[in-house]
Amino acid sequence: MKNNLLLIFCLIDCVCYSQPLEIALSKEALVKSKNFLAQLEKDSAYFYALKSLELANNTTDKKLQSQSNTAMANALYRLGKKDEAYVYGQKAIELSNTIKDAESLMDAYLIVGHIHYFNLEDSKSISYYQKIDSMSSHLSIQNATVVKALEMVGLLFLRGYEYNGEDPILLAEKYFQKAHELAKKIGDKIEEHVSGSYLAATLIRKKVKEYDKALLLYDEAYNYFKATNNKKELASMLWAYSSLYRDWGKFELAEKYYLENIQLNSISGDINGLARAHFNYATFHDILNNFNKAATEYEKAIQLFKQEKNLDLVMFTAANYNLSEDYFKLNNFEKAHYYLKEFKLQNDTLTERQNLSDFTDAEAKYQAEKKQKEIELLTTENKLAAANQAKQRNLFVGLFFIFLSGGGALFYAYRNKIKTAEKLKEINQLKSRFFANISHEFRTPLTLITSPLQSLQSTQIDEDQKQQLHLIEVNSNRMLELVNQLLELSKIDSGSLKLILKQGDLHSFLHSILEPFTFHAHEKNLRLKSAIEQCEQAYYFDKDIIEKIVTNLLTNAFKYTPENEEINFSSSITENQLHLVVANTGSELTEKDLPKLFERFYQKNENQQGIGIGLALVKELVELYQGKIETSIAAGVLRFSVTLPLQMDSSNAVLVKTEIEDRTSTEANESKNSLPILLVIDDNPEIRKVLSSIFSSTFQVLEAADGEKGLLVAQKEIPDCIISDVMMPIMDGLLFTKSIKENELTSFIPVILLTAKTSDEAHLDALKSTADSFLTKPFNHAILKETVNQLIQERKKLQQRYSKELILKPLDIVINSIDERFLDKLQQLINEQISNPEFSAEEFADKMGMGKMQLYRKLKSLIGLSITEYLRSERLKAAAALLKKGNGNISEIAYSVGFNDLSYFSKCFKEMYHCSPSEFSKREAEK
Repeated sequence: MKNNLLLIFCLIDCVCYSQPLEIALSKEALVKSKNFLAQLEKDSAYFYALKSLELANNTTDKKLQSQSNTAMANALYRLGKKDEAYVYGQKAIELSNTIKDAESLMDAYLIVGHIHYFNLEDSKSISYYQKIDSMSSHLSIQNATVVKALEMVGLLFLRGYEYNGEDPILLAEKYFQKAHELAKKIGDKIEEHVSGSYLAATLIRKKVKEYDKALLLYDEAYNYFKATNNKKELASMLWAYSSLYRDWGKFELAEKYYLENIQLNSISGDINGLARAHFNYATFHDILNNFNKAATEYEKAIQLFKQEKNLDLVMFTAANYNLSEDYFKLNNFEKAHYYLKEFKLQNDTLTERQNLSDFTDAEAKYQAEKKQKEIELLTTENKLAAANQAKQRNLFVGLFFIFLSGGGALFYAYRNKIKTAEKLKEINQLKSRFFANISHEFRTPLTLITSPLQSLQSTQIDEDQKQQLHLIEVNSNRMLELVNQLLELSKIDSGSLKLILKQGDLHSFLHSILEPFTFHAHEKNLRLKSAIEQCEQAYYFDKDIIEKIVTNLLTNAFKYTPENEEINFSSSITENQLHLVVANTGSELTEKDLPKLFERFYQKNENQQGIGIGLALVKELVELYQGKIETSIAAGVLRFSVTLPLQMDSSNAVLVKTEIEDRTSTEANESKNSLPILLVIDDNPEIRKVLSSIFSSTFQVLEAADGEKGLLVAQKEIPDCIISDVMMPIMDGLLFTKSIKENELTSFIPVILLTAKTSDEAHLDALKSTADSFLTKPFNHAILKETVNQLIQERKKLQQRYSKELILKPLDIVINSIDERFLDKLQQLINEQISNPEFSAEEFADKMGMGKMQLYRKLKSLIGLSITEYLRSERLKAAAALLKKGNGNISEIAYSVGFNDLSYFSKCFKEMYHCSPSEFSKREAEK
């Protein structure tokens, strides 16, 4: 009856306002789709969303089309068809942007954010949610969509999303609080209590547990949802209660709510919800060490997950893993092995799905941008053609008379201008040559100053002398910096400096530049804040030029910002333009000083320090990049704004493209598995991302977020080389290196330390920790790559030398005492077992106190041989030694060194010594 009334009103609306019938019917279907979705009737919601979209597409109402696309995306997302949902979500965004409808755009952003959230693509999802928050602030839009976006950002932080090193739980609390207050303000009771329950969750997770406050918020939400009979939210509240009481240690109450949650989901018929309820109840019994009960609940959860079309693959995978662990603890190894295989299968599926989603996102975005550019280009060409056709005739007539009357004067003026330009060019060349020559000449005396200075600093001197030497060191380094800047300016002036444009990840690159300044800010008691916009695509840019621009602007800000003041750095990309902003508080400059800031060595007055040439260099580099730089000052805040084009077709730019070979996936995997292993350790995920991208084509790159985790990975995987940061939580780089070098498993692995500290003391500490190399941030990519290659090549030389030795002599081929002991132990074991033909690789690893894979990686990296190759090599070396001495015939010697098959012994011997055992024996006898 209600639906029939709605249709009648829609028809009346059509008659009164002359709206097409399709619009009214589409709106009716849209309302039905939303209602069915709220009731969790996903198939019905999809049916009406499809109907609404088909009708809307027959109209010219772009807003209705956008809303219908959003409804389709929402319904498909709930049905588990996330790839299809993403396409409709992007279409909704495109339509909303076309008509500048902010609220429709926010709704579309929300569903696309949800899709990325479900796919565990946290950085992508948070960018969409934060766009909604930003639009809400700028346009004063306050609705349930904004509340939901704030809640989702909070949930991302609650599950551990990292942001600028801040405490994710405190960030989650901030967003949930904001959502809670907004929901109250707009009178949305459902979202008020949902956000309130989320806020309560952060109170439980904080270092200081606030269980009483959390319980009050849970009670408010539970009472409201019970009164309104909202079964979906009631189930969520029962789970929230059980988690609270579990963490509080009140296990009887926790179990009561776990069971109520199961019962409610069972009545409502929500299979996914019921599966999650059993999964959560199983984890509760795991905490209590009730492994039998936990295993039963996990099995129930797995069976339910399998029945649901919209499978929660993440939780399903976790259930298989946890069940395997429980059966292992119960000594039921057959079932443990079965569920472990199931876990691996589902985990591979999860990884493939995420990779496919990343590829689909990138392809869809590329096609959309390509199409948009083609449309813009055609539109511009049509406009220009129309304008030119209208004005062309009048323009030619006017120009004819202008050229006729002014031609003579312009000719003489132009000739004089050419002469002046040639003279100026000649002067500039002389000036540039002078700067280049004098800069090179400065390097020699600077070297002669710093060398004896370092010798004096290493001697026993008093505190006053130490301060004076430090003053000399600081100023000699400053002179060297000025010399380098002068050289750079001379290259620009002479026109010899070109832009080298390579494709890369700007977001990660800017983070790597900023990291050393974070440490510097702490030393100088300054607050450094950054906001680097996430890039969803790779751009072509000159890394060296952008690094010099950013570094000089930040260095200038640090130089002239007083203690306890603030420095802000931000970056964003709009319409293929990179926008960089560096601002600092506490500046004493005025508006009239701004035009002079880019003058070389500008000094406001005699009592103040001069600007130097850093800002002059920045201006020259920006102009070389065909960008622009602007300055402003207000309320003591000095701001530099730089805009650089990210796509250039210029005579001073060289475009470097990377060719990607087309291989089959099988060949690519085989090639990847044969690559050496590189372990990257840094607490900054962006730095890890940069390092991984540098080495991903030539190494299998493993990552760890701190020294403790890195040590576990190194012991398990035995990498060929390690790159580690120095300053990290839990275990820093110095202690990590010491642990690596003192461990028999890992002592031979080369370690490169990276740090933002540039002092000689930091360098010395790194070398004392037995690191193989030490580089400062920001690091040169080519130097880092070459350092890694050199260290691995040195290891290969030792392997080659060992392979030529007849008898293993540790003292001749390694200098590490840990490795000496390892090789001594290795040789002793070989001597004991050399005559045992049954001595296997597994037994070898067991007697060495290692896993088979660990021993394999250790031997392969240290001496270039696998376990089997090493055993065979040592047997053949021992046989060669016996043949030299003439101790017995060939068959006796073969059996004595563990060969049962004489023909196999002869074949192996010939491969190693390029002659048969009899020929070898005869040759040695003749010697």
